[in-house]
Amino acid sequence: MNTYIIAELAQGYEGRPEQAAMLVAASAAAGADAAKLQLIYADELATPDYEHYALFRKLEMPDTAWIDLKRLSDEKKIALYLDVFGNRSLGLAVSIAARGIKVHSTDMSNPGLLAEIGRSPIDEVLLSVGGCSLAEIDQAIELVGSRNKSITLLHGFQGYPTESFANQISRLALLSRRYASTPRVRLGFSDHADPSSMLCGMIPAVALGAGATVFEKHLTLAKSMKLEDHEAALNPDEFSLFSASLRECAMTLGTVDESDEFLGMHESERAYRAKTRKHVVATRGLKSGVALIAADIALKRTPEKMALHDARSVIGRRIARDLAADAPITPADLLP
Repeated sequence: MNTYIIAELAQGYEGRPEQAAMLVAASAAAGADAAKLQLIYADELATPDYEHYALFRKLEMPDTAWIDLKRLSDEKKIALYLDVFGNRSLGLAVSIAARGIKVHSTDMSNPGLLAEIGRSPIDEVLLSVGGCSLAEIDQAIELVGSRNKSITLLHGFQGYPTESFANQISRLALLSRRYASTPRVRLGFSDHADPSSMLCGMIPAVALGAGATVFEKHLTLAKSMKLEDHEAALNPDEFSLFSASLRECAMTLGTVDESDEFLGMHESERAYRAKTRKHVVATRGLKSGVALIAADIALKRTPEKMALHDARSVIGRRIARDLAADAPITPADLLP
């Protein structure tokens, strides 16, 4: 199973290009496939009289800083994704050839921006569906255009941290059914569990089992620094363990071959089957020519190399020689 892990850096760069670069480098070192930051222009997010407008202004970085981040991501061989909130940030994401963009759930009812994204050359789009209605999701997919874009529906929301029961991961099954016939749509999970709890690794594994293939997890340089959005973030060493563990969990899903009698079971499981199968033996002394019934046979372990394993294969067959109790039954013991 192809598991794609995005290090969610959000606003953790705090408007500092050097800090943003450190976060991208840490994401690559921690085993993420992609790093994602929010590309902030205050005027795209709020009016000047909004209480957090000044904070948004502090998060702004020169366009050259974003160009440098794209160059760094290429050097580190990690994809760069950007949250966009308007035409200006979308335009910059396009100009630096970001791998993909994310639409925040608060813009899932913003048809103008969604249509612009649909017309853009950006191929990969993450749609944050936490807190969204089905009608909003339907319209967003239509406006962005799944035939021309690869769309990931990212379930989950930031609860600082999100309480376990609020995740409602079972909704992934509904999304899977609803968009099964929609081309190029896949499922993802944006995790915001308490980073101090073992559940911060278990909850994404639950989402994996529910069909998610893209995972977004917050990363910070150090939780003790209390950078922006640190509340659900992992330190780089913790993120590295998380990435490796989730990929190992994905491997356990394996594949199923319905055309194969044994469903495409792994060779190690086939070896287990061959080693542990018991042998068909007589439950009592039997005379030559007797047609075997279920009461005549049992399954037990024996040293016989040629013994049959499937009791069903001998019921109704006649035996070619006398058999003592506990005698293993081989193909040579059965009449044609």
